[in-house]
Amino acid sequence: MPEKLGEKIMLPKILFSLWFLSLNLGQFSALSKGTFGGIYLFDLFAVLWVFGGFLYFFMVKRLKFYVPKIFFPLLGFIFIAFVSLLAVLGKFSQLELLVSGFYLFRFIIYVLGGLLVYNFLHSGQFSEEFLFKLVAFSAVFISLAGFIQLVVLPDFTKLDSSLGWDPHKNRLASTFFDPNFVGAYLVLCFNILVSGKRFYKKFYVPLVLLTVFSIFLTFSRSAWLMLAISIFVWGVFRYRFLLFLAGVLAFSAYFAVPRVQTRISGITDPADSAHFRLISWQNTFEIASDNLFLGTGFNTFRFVQKDYGYFGVDWGGHSGGGSDSSLLLVLATTGVFGFLAFFGFWVVSGISGLQSIKSNPYSLVLLASLSSLLVESFFINSLFYPQILLFWLLIIVLYLNPSYK
Repeated sequence: MPEKLGEKIMLPKILFSLWFLSLNLGQFSALSKGTFGGIYLFDLFAVLWVFGGFLYFFMVKRLKFYVPKIFFPLLGFIFIAFVSLLAVLGKFSQLELLVSGFYLFRFIIYVLGGLLVYNFLHSGQFSEEFLFKLVAFSAVFISLAGFIQLVVLPDFTKLDSSLGWDPHKNRLASTFFDPNFVGAYLVLCFNILVSGKRFYKKFYVPLVLLTVFSIFLTFSRSAWLMLAISIFVWGVFRYRFLLFLAGVLAFSAYFAVPRVQTRISGITDPADSAHFRLISWQNTFEIASDNLFLGTGFNTFRFVQKDYGYFGVDWGGHSGGGSDSSLLLVLATTGVFGFLAFFGFWVVSGISGLQSIKSNPYSLVLLASLSSLLVESFFINSLFYPQILLFWLLIIVLYLNPSYK
């Protein structure tokens, strides 16, 4: 009787849905915030999903747990990240090590959470349709929340400067309070939505158009670039008309919307954010050069930047804990070995996607998402952003769906 009741309620679906949907609340899910970061509701739901999911998987269903080979480099990276923290035990205070350790714990929880989704999909407990519906709901929610934000809070300069938010004006930032990250998130939604016509049917075109329109309203050059790369991959391998359509739309938007011209031409402006990204790359590379073996320790970057004098009198605000390049951040904090393991994971995933491009319908989702996200991660530290972290893990899980092996 308990087992049948469990199957009817489907506790794992509830737990995963709580985690996935709570991520959509973004900054509104903050339980506490401090100088070095915060604790969010979605972090608690992530822990609940992992522990509850494992208990259900092993104690209720008693199923065999699989770890796909594609995840091995990522697990190797986690081990190196842990070792990198052990190697700097005497260099940082207990609080600083605790903060850094928390972020490693979060990363481990998210990876385990992704592996759990794979195993629930592998065992038939989860379906593709269930995951696609969550993505569709997420795309609509984030877009609508962004439209509301554009009406209620179009100018972020009105917020207290002590909160540390960038002074965005008339840009869709939604619940993330950051147009660059929300743009990257929506591009990942776009890639999954494009592949899921059989699940959306008559809502397919409106969903895709809504997502693209929301990405445009972020006025994020990195998100636009990410979308362009994604469309290029889809266009080359499947939908050739997208290449022509995207070119026409981009050309039209450039000449019809003056702000598009301003955003693109601003790349060469010393006062533009692109200039500060170059400084961030230089600073990160300098730190990486000084700590090539095991790095400064996973997520100790904020404290190291403070020691190098890059922050002045404060701790760098919301972005102070990272670099404007995820890969450079990995190199700086975990050294050459951590970089090789982490980058190796992306290379292995890409090669796997190319090899199965004719047999696996998710190969293009994987290739479009990972290639565009990897390029975009040179401009913002997106690979470790919680919402995006879960998303690229979910894409890999969908690609590994045993139904297509």
